[in-house]
Amino acid sequence: MRAIGFVFLGAFVALSSSCIDPVHSDDVDALGPEAPGVPEGLTHRAGQPCLTCHGGLGPGSPRFSVAGTVYLKRTDTAALQGATVVITDADGDSRSVETNEVGNFRIERDTWNPIFPLRISLSYQGEDATMKTLVNGNGGCNFCHRGDGDSTHSPRVYLRTK
Repeated sequence: MRAIGFVFLGAFVALSSSCIDPVHSDDVDALGPEAPGVPEGLTHRAGQPCLTCHGGLGPGSPRFSVAGTVYLKRTDTAALQGATVVITDADGDSRSVETNEVGNFRIERDTWNPIFPLRISLSYQGEDATMKTLVNGNGGCNFCHRGDGDSTHSPRVYLRTK
């Protein structure tokens, strides 16, 4: 009888560990393939919601606590390189990170696990902008800020309105 219990326990563990989150899998699939000629790494998937893959559910590694893409103007499709993004958590702890050549920035979870909500500000060549609302619970900026904005998403992250 005890052996049968171990068999059922083993089967339960095997099945449980093989379960996937179909909603998350759909979100990852919706990102589509990598852009041709852009290798996986610090410059890939600019403007996409980084934490879909790098938020802990995979498939991306390493895990990020905050990440996104910045543009100079709301209407730009070209990224803003060299902007400073300052993230301040609910305890007043801050981190600064600079955007790379495709406007991407990130803070890895193993270096900082901020307490939400977060305040975000941008600086670039003497210009500053602060996000008017707080970030509550998802540090993937492009989760909300996608493209030109639509009924369910805010416009991309930008420094200037014009």
